[in-house]
Amino acid sequence: MALFGRIDEFKPENEQWAAYIERMEQFFEANDVAEDKQVATLLSVMGAATYGLLRNLVQPRKPKDKTFDEIVAVLKEHYEPKPLLVAERFRFNQCNQKAYQPVAQYVAELKQCASNCEFGANLDASLRDRFVGGIRNEGCQRRLLSENDLTFAQHGDC
Repeated sequence: MALFGRIDEFKPENEQWAAYIERMEQFFEANDVAEDKQVATLLSVMGAATYGLLRNLVQPRKPKDKTFDEIVAVLKEHYEPKPLLVAERFRFNQCNQKAYQPVAQYVAELKQCASNCEFGANLDASLRDRFVGGIRNEGCQRRLLSENDLTFAQHGDC
């Protein structure tokens, strides 16, 4: 049977652990990898550095004796420790459009900065407010400030 796709080793400098696992799960689904083969598959492709780290984190047990979910959780705790909320919100509130940065790229950066802020139902309002405060185009900023019931989605024509 031909395989769909390929999963390279995990490189924390290039990808977040959560994104790597999302791709791994899609690989499992696309290739009908049985649940009892998922741990072996993950351990086989994650790379020597990640495997060595995992061995250290789970000893005295061996990685192969853990479940897929346990491995994911152990490495998530290492690679993506829970961020400090106040620090994440500070970073979000410092997010301003850079010179010559396209609006679409600024919007993507804002969304990334908001990802650990736990805004919940206030996400749209927080993104809207930071966008208006951080946009470099003063004419656009004035127009947005004069609109009633403005939503984040209405930034499009800036």
